[in-house]
Amino acid sequence: RDLHSFPTRRSSDLEPVQYNTVDAIGQPTTASGAMMIPTGSDGACQGPRPIVVYAHGTQVERAFNIANITAADSAEGLLIAVVFASQGYIVVAPNYAGFDTSTLPYHPFLNADQQSKDTADSLTAARSALPTSFAPSVTDSGKLFVTGYSQGGFVAMATHRLLQASGATVTASAPMSGPYALGAFGDAVFFGDVVGGAPLFMTYAVTGRSEEHTSELQSQNRI
Repeated sequence: RDLHSFPTRRSSDLEPVQYNTVDAIGQPTTASGAMMIPTGSDGACQGPRPIVVYAHGTQVERAFNIANITAADSAEGLLIAVVFASQGYIVVAPNYAGFDTSTLPYHPFLNADQQSKDTADSLTAARSALPTSFAPSVTDSGKLFVTGYSQGGFVAMATHRLLQASGATVTASAPMSGPYALGAFGDAVFFGDVVGGAPLFMTYAVTGRSEEHTSELQSQNRI
Protein backbone atom coordinates (compact mmCIF):
# COMPACT_ATOMS: atom_id res chain seq x y z
CA ARG A 1 0.00 0.00 0.00
CA ASP A 2 1.48 3.33 -1.07
CA LEU A 3 1.71 6.06 1.56
CA HIS A 4 2.34 9.03 -0.75
CA SER A 5 -0.80 10.85 0.43
CA PHE A 6 0.65 11.68 3.86
CA PRO A 7 2.20 15.13 4.38
CA THR A 8 5.78 13.97 4.79
CA ARG A 9 9.06 14.71 3.05
CA ARG A 10 9.36 11.20 1.58
CA SER A 11 7.18 8.29 0.56
CA SER A 12 7.13 4.73 1.84
CA ASP A 13 5.50 1.41 1.11
CA LEU A 14 4.00 -1.10 3.51
CA GLU A 15 4.15 -4.86 3.21
CA PRO A 16 2.61 -7.51 5.50
CA VAL A 17 5.05 -10.01 7.00
CA GLN A 18 4.35 -13.61 8.03
CA TYR A 19 6.94 -15.43 10.12
CA ASN A 20 7.59 -18.44 12.32
CA THR A 21 8.17 -17.99 16.04
CA VAL A 22 7.52 -19.85 19.31
CA ASP A 23 4.79 -19.80 21.94
CA ALA A 24 5.22 -19.34 25.68
CA ILE A 25 6.57 -22.87 26.20
CA GLY A 26 8.86 -22.86 23.18
CA GLN A 27 6.59 -24.71 20.77
CA PRO A 28 6.44 -23.58 17.11
CA THR A 29 3.73 -21.13 16.13
CA THR A 30 3.26 -18.30 13.66
CA ALA A 31 2.80 -14.56 13.80
CA SER A 32 2.49 -11.61 11.46
CA GLY A 33 3.37 -7.96 11.27
CA ALA A 34 4.27 -5.10 8.97
CA MET A 35 7.41 -3.95 7.20
CA MET A 36 7.52 -0.34 6.03
CA ILE A 37 10.18 0.66 3.53
CA PRO A 38 11.12 4.17 2.39
CA THR A 39 10.75 4.64 -1.37
CA GLY A 40 11.21 7.37 -3.91
CA SER A 41 14.05 9.35 -5.43
CA ASP A 42 15.08 11.17 -2.25
CA GLY A 43 18.57 10.21 -1.11
CA ALA A 44 17.20 9.11 2.28
CA CYS A 45 15.08 6.48 0.51
CA GLN A 46 17.96 4.81 -1.29
CA GLY A 47 20.79 2.48 -0.37
CA PRO A 48 21.56 1.18 3.13
CA ARG A 49 18.94 2.35 5.63
CA PRO A 50 18.64 1.97 9.43
CA ILE A 51 15.94 -0.31 10.88
CA VAL A 52 13.47 0.64 13.60
CA VAL A 53 11.71 -2.21 15.40
CA TYR A 54 8.45 -0.90 16.85
CA ALA A 55 6.46 -2.84 19.48
CA HIS A 56 2.84 -1.72 19.75
CA GLY A 57 0.74 -1.10 22.85
CA THR A 58 -1.93 -3.36 24.31
CA GLN A 59 -4.60 -4.64 21.92
CA VAL A 60 -7.47 -6.97 22.77
CA GLU A 61 -9.04 -7.70 19.38
CA ARG A 62 -7.85 -10.98 17.91
CA ALA A 63 -8.07 -9.54 14.37
CA PHE A 64 -5.69 -6.64 15.14
CA ASN A 65 -3.20 -6.08 12.34
CA ILE A 66 -0.84 -3.11 12.52
CA ALA A 67 -0.33 -3.37 8.75
CA ASN A 68 -3.96 -2.34 8.23
CA ILE A 69 -3.33 1.37 8.70
CA THR A 70 -6.86 2.32 7.62
CA ALA A 71 -8.44 0.45 10.57
CA ALA A 72 -9.69 2.45 13.55
CA ASP A 73 -7.54 0.44 15.98
CA SER A 74 -4.32 0.90 14.03
CA ALA A 75 -3.47 4.51 14.71
CA GLU A 76 -0.03 3.33 15.84
CA GLY A 77 0.58 1.80 12.42
CA LEU A 78 -0.20 5.08 10.71
CA LEU A 79 1.88 7.02 13.20
CA ILE A 80 5.04 4.94 12.77
CA ALA A 81 4.65 5.09 8.98
CA VAL A 82 4.68 8.89 9.15
CA VAL A 83 7.25 9.33 11.93
CA PHE A 84 9.76 6.66 10.93
CA ALA A 85 9.27 5.16 7.47
CA SER A 86 8.69 8.48 5.73
CA GLN A 87 11.90 9.79 7.30
CA GLY A 88 14.04 7.09 5.74
CA TYR A 89 13.87 4.27 8.29
CA ILE A 90 12.92 0.68 7.51
CA VAL A 91 10.24 -0.18 10.08
CA VAL A 92 9.53 -3.67 11.44
CA ALA A 93 6.34 -3.87 13.52
CA PRO A 94 5.15 -7.27 14.80
CA ASN A 95 1.50 -7.91 15.62
CA TYR A 96 2.62 -10.49 18.25
CA ALA A 97 1.59 -14.13 18.46
CA GLY A 98 -2.13 -14.56 19.06
CA PHE A 99 -3.18 -11.72 16.74
CA ASP A 100 -4.20 -11.46 13.09
CA THR A 101 -3.29 -14.69 11.23
CA SER A 102 -1.28 -16.23 14.09
CA THR A 103 -2.12 -19.87 14.78
CA LEU A 104 -1.67 -19.39 18.54
CA PRO A 105 -5.11 -19.37 20.24
CA TYR A 106 -4.05 -16.94 22.99
CA HIS A 107 -1.70 -13.98 23.42
CA PRO A 108 1.25 -14.35 25.87
CA PHE A 109 0.68 -10.90 27.37
CA LEU A 110 3.76 -9.44 29.08
CA ASN A 111 5.73 -12.67 28.77
CA ALA A 112 9.23 -11.23 28.33
CA ASP A 113 10.79 -14.44 27.06
CA GLN A 114 8.14 -15.20 24.44
CA GLN A 115 7.53 -11.64 23.31
CA SER A 116 11.20 -10.84 22.89
CA LYS A 117 11.71 -13.98 20.80
CA ASP A 118 8.60 -13.14 18.77
CA THR A 119 9.86 -9.63 18.06
CA ALA A 120 13.37 -10.84 17.22
CA ASP A 121 11.86 -13.38 14.82
CA SER A 122 9.91 -10.63 13.08
CA LEU A 123 13.18 -8.73 12.62
CA THR A 124 14.88 -11.81 11.17
CA ALA A 125 11.99 -12.35 8.74
CA ALA A 126 12.02 -8.72 7.62
CA ARG A 127 15.77 -8.69 7.09
CA SER A 128 15.53 -11.87 5.02
CA ALA A 129 13.02 -10.12 2.74
CA LEU A 130 15.44 -7.29 1.90
CA PRO A 131 15.93 -6.00 -0.68
CA THR A 132 12.37 -6.05 -2.02
CA SER A 133 11.24 -5.97 -5.64
CA PHE A 134 9.52 -2.58 -5.20
CA ALA A 135 12.56 -1.00 -3.48
CA PRO A 136 15.54 -2.96 -4.80
CA SER A 137 18.09 -0.34 -3.78
CA VAL A 138 17.03 -0.24 -0.12
CA THR A 139 19.13 -2.49 2.12
CA ASP A 140 19.88 -2.91 5.82
CA SER A 141 22.60 -0.51 6.95
CA GLY A 142 23.28 -2.50 10.12
CA LYS A 143 22.01 0.26 12.40
CA LEU A 144 19.20 -1.06 14.60
CA PHE A 145 16.85 0.92 16.83
CA VAL A 146 14.27 -0.67 19.14
CA THR A 147 11.30 1.18 20.58
CA GLY A 148 7.71 0.69 21.68
CA TYR A 149 4.98 2.17 23.84
CA SER A 150 3.03 0.82 26.85
CA GLN A 151 3.04 -2.98 26.47
CA GLY A 152 5.37 -2.26 23.58
CA GLY A 153 7.76 -0.48 25.95
CA PHE A 154 7.98 -3.69 27.97
CA VAL A 155 8.47 -5.71 24.77
CA ALA A 156 11.11 -3.29 23.47
CA MET A 157 13.16 -3.55 26.67
CA ALA A 158 12.91 -7.36 26.69
CA THR A 159 13.85 -7.50 23.01
CA HIS A 160 16.88 -5.27 23.52
CA ARG A 161 18.02 -7.56 26.34
CA LEU A 162 17.60 -10.66 24.16
CA LEU A 163 19.39 -9.16 21.16
CA GLN A 164 22.24 -7.91 23.33
CA ALA A 165 22.59 -11.32 25.00
CA SER A 166 22.73 -13.00 21.60
CA GLY A 167 25.56 -10.74 20.46
CA ALA A 168 23.48 -8.61 18.09
CA THR A 169 24.31 -4.92 17.87
CA VAL A 170 21.56 -2.55 18.97
CA THR A 171 22.42 1.03 18.07
CA ALA A 172 19.94 2.48 20.56
CA SER A 173 16.63 1.65 22.22
CA ALA A 174 13.85 3.77 23.67
CA PRO A 175 11.22 1.74 25.57
CA MET A 176 8.38 4.11 26.46
CA SER A 177 5.89 4.02 29.34
CA GLY A 178 6.08 0.26 29.84
CA PRO A 179 5.09 -1.85 32.86
CA TYR A 180 8.65 -2.88 33.65
CA ALA A 181 8.20 -3.80 37.35
CA LEU A 182 5.36 -6.30 37.05
CA GLY A 183 5.57 -7.50 40.65
CA ALA A 184 5.30 -3.95 41.97
CA PHE A 185 2.43 -3.26 39.57
CA GLY A 186 0.51 -6.30 40.83
CA ASP A 187 1.15 -5.38 44.46
CA ALA A 188 -0.08 -1.83 43.88
CA VAL A 189 -3.31 -3.08 42.32
CA PHE A 190 -4.04 -5.54 45.13
CA PHE A 191 -3.33 -2.90 47.75
CA GLY A 192 -5.90 -0.57 46.22
CA ASP A 193 -4.02 1.58 43.73
CA VAL A 194 -6.26 0.54 40.85
CA VAL A 195 -5.66 2.57 37.70
CA GLY A 196 -8.27 2.60 34.96
CA GLY A 197 -6.73 -0.19 32.91
CA ALA A 198 -5.74 -2.43 35.84
CA PRO A 199 -8.74 -4.82 35.63
CA LEU A 200 -8.05 -5.41 31.93
CA PHE A 201 -4.28 -5.77 32.34
CA MET A 202 -4.49 -8.12 35.30
CA THR A 203 -7.14 -10.28 33.63
CA TYR A 204 -5.16 -10.35 30.41
CA ALA A 205 -1.96 -11.36 32.22
CA VAL A 206 -3.62 -14.05 34.34
CA THR A 207 -5.45 -15.49 31.32
CA GLY A 208 -2.22 -15.63 29.34
CA ARG A 209 -0.36 -17.38 32.16
CA SER A 210 -3.24 -19.86 32.55
CA GLU A 211 -3.08 -20.72 28.85
CA GLU A 212 0.68 -21.12 29.04
CA HIS A 213 0.55 -23.55 31.95
CA THR A 214 -2.30 -25.52 30.38
CA SER A 215 -0.29 -25.86 27.16
CA GLU A 216 2.77 -26.98 29.11
CA LEU A 217 0.84 -29.65 30.99
CA GLN A 218 -0.75 -30.87 27.77
CA SER A 219 2.67 -31.10 26.10
CA GLN A 220 3.76 -33.35 28.98
CA ASN A 221 0.58 -35.49 28.75
CA ARG A 222 -0.25 -34.53 32.33
CA ILE A 223 -3.83 -33.45 31.58
